[in-house]
Amino acid sequence: MPQFRYQNPAPGETHGIMNEATSVVIMVESGATLDRLDEIAAVEGVDMLFIGSNDLCSDFGIPGAFDDPRLTDAFARTIDAARKHGKHVGVGGLGGRPDLVARMVGMGARYVSIGADLTFLASAGKAAATLVHELATNP
Repeated sequence: MPQFRYQNPAPGETHGIMNEATSVVIMVESGATLDRLDEIAAVEGVDMLFIGSNDLCSDFGIPGAFDDPRLTDAFARTIDAARKHGKHVGVGGLGGRPDLVARMVGMGARYVSIGADLTFLASAGKAAATLVHELATNP
């Protein structure tokens, strides 16, 4: 395994190596999680609070409403709790909103997920199909 540099360490060594290579990420995707942010962020071993923007909007009953003040407040509360406890903050689901990604980074988010492998693959496939279609219609 890559964590062991494809070697076979003694069983006593594996725990430390795996612990060092593992991140514990708490998903912030509901109002219930927001209500316990401080308690969650205080847990020893938690590395990151990750805001799932789409799921959080859905939990609030406002799917896709990324400009809603409740979501903005959730970002601020999560970032504040993470700062207080020395944790990192991640944000996902904002790939179509570079303005919000920039704002979250400005507020303190240090990990942003701006897409998924399937989205990237589909975009590249669409671009290739468009190119071939244009070649076929404009020889």
